[in-house]
Amino acid sequence: MNDSHDFQTAVQTFTLGDLPPNTPSDARFFLVTGLEGWARNLPELEFKREGDGWVLRRAYPLDTLLAFNVLMDSCEEGDAWGQRRPDRFHPVQEAASHTLHVVSWQGRELTPRPSTLTGNIETFSVLSPELDDTFTVTVWMPPQCTQAGKRFPVLYLHDGGNMFDCATAFAGVEWGADEAAQALAEQGLPCLMVAVTVRGALRSNDYVPFEIAANDFSSSAAGYQTFLADTLKPLIDARFSTLPDARHTAQAGSSYGGVASLYGGLSRPQVWGTIGAFSPSLEVQDDALFGWSAEHPAPKCRLYLDMGTLEGDSLQEAALHVYQTRRYAAQMRVTVSEVRLAIGEDHRHDEAAWAARFPGFLRWWLEGLDP
Repeated sequence: MNDSHDFQTAVQTFTLGDLPPNTPSDARFFLVTGLEGWARNLPELEFKREGDGWVLRRAYPLDTLLAFNVLMDSCEEGDAWGQRRPDRFHPVQEAASHTLHVVSWQGRELTPRPSTLTGNIETFSVLSPELDDTFTVTVWMPPQCTQAGKRFPVLYLHDGGNMFDCATAFAGVEWGADEAAQALAEQGLPCLMVAVTVRGALRSNDYVPFEIAANDFSSSAAGYQTFLADTLKPLIDARFSTLPDARHTAQAGSSYGGVASLYGGLSRPQVWGTIGAFSPSLEVQDDALFGWSAEHPAPKCRLYLDMGTLEGDSLQEAALHVYQTRRYAAQMRVTVSEVRLAIGEDHRHDEAAWAARFPGFLRWWLEGLDP
């Protein structure tokens, strides 16, 4: 450990272990990290030959929450199917050594991931006249859906490809929403879930109601929420056995999807009775959500809000996110009917963390509804 630029650092030693058989003999290897903005091929992050192996030593500030992966020339490491893998992660608290075994290089031998969809599911496309585009929608139905006359509360989910299936989920990690709902349905708490697939590069446009750099200062959030409320919801209510009133209708999402849920639920409380905001990006537009939310009270709305304790590039940044989430929860307690706040200990900003917290949210939502 040494002092550098008035703060303490710890040297991290990264050693390449097993490499895929298709690795070229003349390949160059680099580390790519969130701390360096995922910049590629940085000379200071290149592995060097030492004996028969490849080694990189780099000092990082203490309390850095280091997300990283290995890069070969222009190919990032992949999972067992040659697709994107979850980021590696290490909290820097002392000098440490890391042996990195690489399973594949993305795209070199690409194969489909096996599907993990479970339960009774329908997938179809819905045209949005509001956005002049088509959305893929997947509806999960509980076992009780075959019972005549039975109607169910409905949860709409953003980033729909991440909800049910590893084959479509980001980095192959799904929320397991179908398994969580199945377990609760078997306990007498059934619901319908409607997962709406994101429009790729337009995610920040559709989800964030403010004009920010991430959406090229052009928000389509109002149109997206109009699509959900005025086009998709009437279609779902007509096609499936739903309880269509606001109390039994919810929307939920994570990160920017959490922002979308807050914006949609608070701007249309006559449609959405419950909001699920997982790790919401409360910092967007210089914390504009705080002021905007204060101007949009929803006295009948129930709000679920959460944050992990390891979300950010450092422990200090993560603590700030938790503080801001607690502050927002305190503010909202006077403008909505109920606030449920959950802090995920040692949870990161990723699908695995949201999957771990989703069953608790789902149970809270369903148990709080009228019998």
